[in-house]
Amino acid sequence: MEKYLILLCLAVLFSCLFLSCAGSAVQEADTDLINEGADTRTEVKYSPVQAELSDYFLSEGDKIAVLTPSSRPAKEQIEDTLNGLKEWGLVPVEGKHIRDSVCTSDDILEDFLWALEDDEISAIFCVRGGYGASEIMDMIPLETIESACKPIIGYSDISAFHSAWTSAGLPSVLGCMSATFSSLSKECAEAEKNLIFGILPEYRCEADSYCRQGEAEGIIVGGNLATFCSVLGTEYDSTAACGNYILFLEDIGENMQHIHRYLTILKHLGILDKASGIIFGEWTEFPGNRGDYSGSTRGGDFTSVADMISRQFLDNLEIPVAFGFPCGHADVNYPLLLGVPAKLKVEENSFTLSF
Repeated sequence: MEKYLILLCLAVLFSCLFLSCAGSAVQEADTDLINEGADTRTEVKYSPVQAELSDYFLSEGDKIAVLTPSSRPAKEQIEDTLNGLKEWGLVPVEGKHIRDSVCTSDDILEDFLWALEDDEISAIFCVRGGYGASEIMDMIPLETIESACKPIIGYSDISAFHSAWTSAGLPSVLGCMSATFSSLSKECAEAEKNLIFGILPEYRCEADSYCRQGEAEGIIVGGNLATFCSVLGTEYDSTAACGNYILFLEDIGENMQHIHRYLTILKHLGILDKASGIIFGEWTEFPGNRGDYSGSTRGGDFTSVADMISRQFLDNLEIPVAFGFPCGHADVNYPLLLGVPAKLKVEENSFTLSF
């Protein structure tokens, strides 16, 4: 009897070791992260902003509010932002709660309303994204944003505010935040600085086989896919405010299933159908393990996010579609001007975006 108990214990032990190794292998596969659309070859040309928008952009010596409306930033991120804006010739002014280790929604709202209502402040620069912007959007009236008439700069979670700015009829800059002054490439940082000062870029990017040719005009809306979905159907939904729009979408850390789910929401709401054109940016830190949504039950395995989107969402759309615009969470992160008319032209070997 004792012999059988020993054998049983050994069997259980080996089973546990096997499951542990298998679990480690799965975990290792799950952490195999991929960046898609991050290496698109891009050429940039610049031209001054049109006269009717010139007063909206910044000049040297302008005061710019530095806020952190989403996740809490590290001290280094704050200092990088303050020092970088000074090097650009601006005068950064810290929000009251920017250095608080814990912030309530009321604290963030206080900083935001100060930045919007103080006549000495010309723009708002966000230190970082993360999470939390969408929960205070309904505390800021669109009338307050509209009457302030100040650009906001940021991306990722800040996409909620971009949608509100567009809904208020104002431009905003979808651009890198504290990393602009620490790790962003020189070319991308230059493009962001130029854009803030009213020197507009024209992007010419290499096209891949998934791009769909054509030309479109419209106001650029969108940003981070997951965050953008949180404002749909609200008064801050920029797709409802714009009669003609070009949709831009990117994301980080989402797997194939989540991206499919968010795009399905856009499809069911008719947002994809109403777009005059679509630009897909970078999909960064994308899990290499496709998990439950590999495409194996949808006509064959998906080879990429672009492959999934092309096969699942574009069949009935006769509009230009660009894949791989270098904007998102990778090292190459060019800024976009949201809320103003833009032109998208997709050709066989390249696509062009101008404002």
